Amino acid sequence: MRCISVDLEVRERSRRIYALAAVDQKTGDPLTFSEKALRATGLTAALEQLDRFAARGDCLVGHNLIHFDLERLRAAAPGLGMLRMRVVDTLMLSPLAFPANPYHHLVKHYQDGGLARGQINNPELDARLALDLLAEERERLADAHPELLLAWHWLTTNSEGGRGFDAFFHELRNAQRPAGAEAQAAIRKLMRGTVCMTHANESIDTPAAGWPLAYALAWLSVAGGNSVMPPWVVHQFPEASYWIRRLRDTPCKDRACGWCRKRHNPDKELKRWFGFDAFRPTPATEEGVSMQQAIAQTAMAGGHVLGLLPTGGGQIALLPSTRAVALRQNGRAHGGDFSASGAHGRSSGRTGKAWDPFLRDR
Repeated sequence: MRCISVDLEVRERSRRIYALAAVDQKTGDPLTFSEKALRATGLTAALEQLDRFAARGDCLVGHNLIHFDLERLRAAAPGLGMLRMRVVDTLMLSPLAFPANPYHHLVKHYQDGGLARGQINNPELDARLALDLLAEERERLADAHPELLLAWHWLTTNSEGGRGFDAFFHELRNAQRPAGAEAQAAIRKLMRGTVCMTHANESIDTPAAGWPLAYALAWLSVAGGNSVMPPWVVHQFPEASYWIRRLRDTPCKDRACGWCRKRHNPDKELKRWFGFDAFRPTPATEEGVSMQQAIAQTAMAGGHVLGLLPTGGGQIALLPSTRAVALRQNGRAHGGDFSASGAHGRSSGRTGKAWDPFLRDR
């Protein structure tokens, strides 16, 4: 592919384009309109020049190009030929290429996913940074598991606007877009042993899978560490978080499901984190169940709990274990919110930082 990287500077309130640039990946040649130059040339004439410049290539590249720059271009000049070109968005590829902490230094992972840049209002610099990021994403993805690449090729190209990503993965894999049955078989193979396969088998062929499931697979590939799904993904693709909760946090009713029988069993998690075979039998609930176990079970399921335990009742064991389970299973710092109180003190599931070294060591 010969890519043309595009970046716009837009007024936040008026949404009016006040500067723009494009860079030819092959030659490095730029087309730049600063705010002053754009005012002198006029937006209509500048966009006509941009359209001719883009015709050099066969694919547009940019960071947040699909949901930002192209929308502004479409609003300003819906007849532009470049709006019909294939598109590759480096923002959307970033969580696939760099799912693990530390994330890529050019992407503001914990914010809006924007480019980390040394200058503002410099569209040519941003266009060049997008090309640099694309090259590093391609290099990193080339080392990904072949079946993961196959799955992503299918998932990222099953909706409108997927032609650019189809070309990207075709070039990367040296293979055509896989058929649905082949991709679904690869996804099941990737998930086996990491999620509830009962839920997986029910959900993989959902038409809305697409990018949300692609991001869920990316996170699953590094699950168990201290990596989290980017906040912008959670906001823009809430289904991705749903997939994780559904596949790892929601116990199924199949007694033969090894994942749920092991991962949703508070006794097994107690043994894993503390080495104890069972929770303390007392204090107990009105039903005679260990209060420790009842609190842990509810918190692991994502419920909200207020646990009142006597001093020495074992509340301290509940905090790191339930937080660690939640972090490992869904990439969040905690499952449900709970507080465990004793006669002389209170420990809260919101405290967090004191237990970070414990979680990292595990």
